[in-house]
Amino acid sequence: MGRRFALALSLFGCATLSLSALSLPAMAQERIVSVGPATTELILALGGESSIIATDVSSPEPKNLPKVGYHRALAAEGILSLAPTRVVGSDEMGPNAALDQLRRAGVKVDVMATAPTLANLNERIDTLAQLLGDPAAGAKLKADIASQSDKLAAQAKQNKPLKVAFLLLHKGQPTSIAGGNTTASALITLAGGVNPVAQLHDYKPVSTESLIEMQPDLVLVSGRDWQQYQNIDSVLAQVPALAATPAGKSKAIHAIDGHALQGGLSLRSLQQANQIALWIQQGS
Repeated sequence: MGRRFALALSLFGCATLSLSALSLPAMAQERIVSVGPATTELILALGGESSIIATDVSSPEPKNLPKVGYHRALAAEGILSLAPTRVVGSDEMGPNAALDQLRRAGVKVDVMATAPTLANLNERIDTLAQLLGDPAAGAKLKADIASQSDKLAAQAKQNKPLKVAFLLLHKGQPTSIAGGNTTASALITLAGGVNPVAQLHDYKPVSTESLIEMQPDLVLVSGRDWQQYQNIDSVLAQVPALAATPAGKSKAIHAIDGHALQGGLSLRSLQQANQIALWIQQGS
């Protein structure tokens, strides 16, 4: 199986695609710094790996490429030392002063608007496919996503609408819960769950009393060191109030890959939505 759609195939189990990188003349002309995991995985899924010369620290793939720092705290000097022709990322990247400095140096800077919706994901695919000179690859990837989204929707309809809370954990800081306009909430909805605080916006601190009162059936957690939260006892030690909820009593607490929450809805976040749907099914 070729590298062209390797990431998309691993996330969605699609059939092998055989489009040749030789059909992408625009890619050979670009030296792209890709900022943000959602952006980078889409470029890879569209066959653009050879055009990427560096990524930010939040992009786990591709391996062995230079890193240009945190996506919200980019340094123009370090990026310019790599002689890029283009920097591509979401509207989460910055600061604006660094982006303006790159533009003044003649580097093209593409800032893509993000939202936790399939429509926005398709828009970003179109933008990147056009940038890479292969709109056909974009059309194929969107068709694959539509097929998998339909399957996810069918599964979600069969699930009991459990109350699913998403908590953002950072040691030494208050626990926050995801409101209805977040990518985390979109994953819950796609999986057939119900966000008990969908009326909130963004991430808000949540009190012990509120957590107990909402009685979530399933709790999702993430944070900078999200891997440690794969240990349920570690989560309960940090948020002891969960022990008084159905989720805590049944140990229905699961860690979410933090990369899936950056830069709007992404291939990785859709993979996580499929996993959440299975967890809801197990609790139904």
